[in-house]
Amino acid sequence: MVRLGLQLTLRSGREAMVRLVITAAAVAVGVALLLGVLAEYHAFQANASQACWSCTTGQPVPSPLPSHGELWNDSVDFYQGQTITRLDVAPLGAGAPVPPGITRLPAPGEYYASPALAALLAAVPADELGDRFPGHLAGTIGDAALNGANDLVIYIGYTPAELTALPGSPAASKGGPVPGTQWVTSISTAPASEVFTPFFRYAFGIGVLAVLFPMLVLISTATRLAADRREERFAALRLVGGTPGDIRVIASVESVVSAFCGAVLGIAVFLLVRPALADAALVGTRYFESDLTPTSWGYLGILVGVPVVAAIAALLSLRRVQISPLGVSRRAKRKPPTFWRLSVLVAGVGLYVYGLSKTTHASIGAPAYPGLLLTMIGLVIAGPWLTSAASRLFGRLTPGSSALLATRRLADNPKTAFRAVTGLVLAVFLGTIVGTLVPAVNSTEASPANASLSNVLLAPVGLDPHAGAQLISGLSAIPGATVYPLYSLAGGNGSVGPGLGPGDTAVSCAVMRELAVLGQCAPGLRAVQASDSGLFDDNPMYNTKPFVDSANTAYTGNLSSLPLQTVMVRVNSPATLERVRTYLTVNTAPQPAGGQGSAPTPPRTFGETLQIRLDRAATLEKIVYAAVALTLIVAGCSLAVAVGGGLVDRKRPFTLLRVSGTQVGVLSRVVMLEAAVPLLAATMVAAGIAYGTSILAFVRLAPAGTAIPQLGSDYYALMGIGLAVAFGVIVVTLPLLRRMTSPGNVRFE
Repeated sequence: MVRLGLQLTLRSGREAMVRLVITAAAVAVGVALLLGVLAEYHAFQANASQACWSCTTGQPVPSPLPSHGELWNDSVDFYQGQTITRLDVAPLGAGAPVPPGITRLPAPGEYYASPALAALLAAVPADELGDRFPGHLAGTIGDAALNGANDLVIYIGYTPAELTALPGSPAASKGGPVPGTQWVTSISTAPASEVFTPFFRYAFGIGVLAVLFPMLVLISTATRLAADRREERFAALRLVGGTPGDIRVIASVESVVSAFCGAVLGIAVFLLVRPALADAALVGTRYFESDLTPTSWGYLGILVGVPVVAAIAALLSLRRVQISPLGVSRRAKRKPPTFWRLSVLVAGVGLYVYGLSKTTHASIGAPAYPGLLLTMIGLVIAGPWLTSAASRLFGRLTPGSSALLATRRLADNPKTAFRAVTGLVLAVFLGTIVGTLVPAVNSTEASPANASLSNVLLAPVGLDPHAGAQLISGLSAIPGATVYPLYSLAGGNGSVGPGLGPGDTAVSCAVMRELAVLGQCAPGLRAVQASDSGLFDDNPMYNTKPFVDSANTAYTGNLSSLPLQTVMVRVNSPATLERVRTYLTVNTAPQPAGGQGSAPTPPRTFGETLQIRLDRAATLEKIVYAAVALTLIVAGCSLAVAVGGGLVDRKRPFTLLRVSGTQVGVLSRVVMLEAAVPLLAATMVAAGIAYGTSILAFVRLAPAGTAIPQLGSDYYALMGIGLAVAFGVIVVTLPLLRRMTSPGNVRFE
């Protein structure tokens, strides 16, 4: 039977070969897209579990310096919104540990840079970037030290004496180490602690589900292409003595061969597009192509799982043929879907609401995810009932022969009708959730105050009065830069004034008038005492809150005699911003990467701080929208296969209708309506449920009084394109209808 199945599949005429090619091509599309998602997830996981050398924690620098290990100062900087990881290192003796990616430590006056940073240094004016790094380029850093191809990393070599006296360091005049410098004897090999990794993992999980469900539908639809014609052939085999087991073997062989060919072709397509996928930077990191690959088990699972799914789909399609050899021609009417199909959908929404009541800002909505998943499953289960109900309503409201034929067809088999649009329904559901929540989250963080400070750089410096005055003078000399200093009220011995803490600040009221959104002094005051610690919060909802008002105590001393604690610099262009940042880097101590010194962040603008927050939500949006786009592609292929297969199955009745006088336009409208009714009905329900669940999540997590979000233009564009593609696919199949139903086809074999 296996040999007969292979012969019927490969050598039984043009129709069988066309069916094999179409099925394999459809499966290949789904497999390639699923492999792409799995490859992105594998690269993300490999990145998250990579050894974090910059997480190395050393010991305080001993005095006198030991003769082994190295001095290590890990700091961070910014360039045009990109983070630069900087390591200043000085060996203390032979055998000092070497960071990954290089074979030896850089000598004093040398540095190693990542390929992306080396390219920037060669292309950007030195006063905007290169002057920050003393010495010359000795080589590039290998992949072992990098998270991706666009990472900006630099190792700079020093002598121990140089590293204890960097410009701008309070220790420079005392012979002590720069703040943040540690004594390191071994480099960390553990992965970085998870912060937003679970957030992205949830997003990838949703993305995998968004592609997996429609891909399974596509495989099922493709392997059942022209199912009615195949059932007639199998029934004929029964009439000549074939047993039910023989029919199952033949059907399985045909489906497995086409699905296996599609799986192999899909893997080949994925390997061809993998370089382009590596450049996509889906979560902001350009993963290395070597990491952007499914595991061996992933490939094996595709090669085995896809044919198995295809065989199961083929066997399920033969349930009616197994009744008797004449079962095809005496087919009983299918039972209509019942109201119980809505129960899973209702349960999913209920579980979602319950999980939402248990969620907090810290859990990122995790308790609600099971309900969201069950709701997606419920939409798939409830789809046939929605299709049946929509067809009955459509039949009552719409006159005409096309509507009558389409309604009868949908009422006869709503499951098959809905199966073709399942992927589109899930895409609309996920797209609506993301299209509602992401702009809403962004709107709560992007305040008017932040907009007015978007080009203001915030830099903690911690300099004595003399060095602070020199820094202000140097910054003011940069064209396009306006400096706003904030002074420390802490004394040289750590003492503070009455009622003040170490973080308290003195600021000129003239400065506050320039930075009006951060507060105003009481009338008549020249300077006030304040606490500016909120400026360094990484949440834009808090770092632009006013810290000066009429209740602040006046400061009557000489501001220039105080240590310079912080500077804010308004810049008029991106080039000016980088010149200011370069000047700060050269003339102040590095800002510790781990928040070990006086600053939790490197010098960056309020706009960059906001963008970092927005990028996290944008990453989720990109992941899910990418999944939605892939789902639309899979769903479009599934719809094309379903519509084409339906035309092949109804070649005889449609041809007879044409011969009896029915116009082609009537039949074309039947085909359009059969696809449009379930598509519009189910997508409207999916969009409504998704919007409602999104509003519930927003109300639960957003600050009180926040306006209810509206769907953005990106959402309407993506959904509109998806629906247009769906109807375009249907239109493309209509010329096939004209050819298949020509009067010359009135005779059948």
